[in-house]
Parts: sequence; C-alpha cells; structure tokens
Amino acid sequence: MDSAEAAEAPRIPPLLQRPLDILLIVCFVTFAFTSLVMEMYVVFDLDLHARPNDPFAKAWLLYASWDPLFFDNPMWLRIMCGIDAFVFGPFYLLLIPALARGWNAIRVPALLYVSAIVYSTAVYFGYEFIVEAGRANLTMVVLVNIPYTLMPLVLGWRMRKARPFDVAA
Repeated sequence: MDSAEAAEAPRIPPLLQRPLDILLIVCFVTFAFTSLVMEMYVVFDLDLHARPNDPFAKAWLLYASWDPLFFDNPMWLRIMCGIDAFVFGPFYLLLIPALARGWNAIRVPALLYVSAIVYSTAVYFGYEFIVEAGRANLTMVVLVNIPYTLMPLVLGWRMRKARPFDVAA
C-alpha cells in the first residue's frame, strides 16, 4: 500500500472518542449480567422464597411484586428467558469487545440480534399491556424493561453503515 492509499484508508477512532459505543458497552455489560445470571432464576424455575439470603432472589421478588407474571412463571416465559440466557447472553460477551475494539464484522450479527430482541420485547410488552394490565405495575415494568428495547434500537442505528466503525483518515 503506498502513502496515498494509506492516507485514504479508513481508520477506527479510539473508544474514548466514541461516547455512544461506551454507552452501549455499559448497557450491554448490564444486559449480559441480567441474561447470564438473573434469567437463570426464571429458566430453572427457582423458588425465590426458599432463598432468603440470596440478593438476586430478593431482586426478583422485588421485580415480581411489580410484575406478578414472574410469580406464575409460565413455560412460555421460561422459554423466552432461556433464549435470553443461552443465546443473547453469550452474544453480549461477543458484542462488548466488538464495540470496544471497533470490529466491523459484528454488524450483521448485531442487526440480527436487534431484530430478535425487539420482537421478543414487543411480545413481552404486548402480553403485559393486554393480559397483565390489571395486576402489574405497568409503570415499573416499562421503566425496568424499556432499556432492553431502546438500547438495541440504538445499536441498530449505530450499525446502519456497512462499516460502522470506520471514519475517513
């Protein structure tokens, strides 16, 4: 590559110059934790009341006080949480360094993830608003869960270019 080609080659700015990527990383670290740790309580139908010294069980009990669906723990919810735990959780572990290092190759998997997660959160919110509206605290349900829809949409916007991390030299 001669000097003219090198001058025109795209470059990836350092992470500290990409504040949106930093925000996404912070969110997806949180999502990885909730997927890989918290969702397991739902997937394996753990008795939250039988774990009085478990801070994560206490957190689930608090959330379930707003969203009693999690006390019922129907099989469809366990399956959705299982997909979150075993598919999205590991994906977050790939997405985090991809965002940090500016891996353009993450674009297509990220867009597939955005589609899948927006679909699943739409199903969840739909069920909450149609079926659970009389017993759930919908304000809290939305406040806790809306980042799981909004941040993937932000990621989708971030991945809109064919090479999302490149800038002209």
